[in-house]
Amino acid sequence: MLRGLALVTLSLLAFNAYAQDKRAYNNYMLHCQGCHLPQGKGALGAVPRLQNFVGYFLHSREGREFIAQVPGVTMSSLDNEELSELLNWMVRAYSEEQLPEQFEPYTSAEIAQLRKTPNPDPLGQRNSILDVVAEGLPVLADEIATDGYAY
Repeated sequence: MLRGLALVTLSLLAFNAYAQDKRAYNNYMLHCQGCHLPQGKGALGAVPRLQNFVGYFLHSREGREFIAQVPGVTMSSLDNEELSELLNWMVRAYSEEQLPEQFEPYTSAEIAQLRKTPNPDPLGQRNSILDVVAEGLPVLADEIATDGYAY
């Protein structure tokens, strides 16, 4: 009996995780993909890439806040729960290898607080954050030296 209940519980948890991922993916397609493109590749010189890069920001508190304060997030019509799902899905789907080992998923309460203060200078702050993070991550420093700021 307990084994059956445990199996049902695990199945429901797995389905819930799948449903959240599906909703996050759909929200990415509707709200982000137009600029960042289907695989998060961005557009060189115009739209930052997410693929194999966005996870670097989460190596600092400022970078974590930055992601939640870019114009596309702060002005989104999505609610805070949907935005936290979307951001958590996005960094895992497109940049899991670049995430810090102790990655803490965004919460809806965190998004609610951070999106109240839009970033007035995303490009300037973006590069400053990456420079600081690169001081402790040689792989990012090498990538910036080779490819620039992935913008």
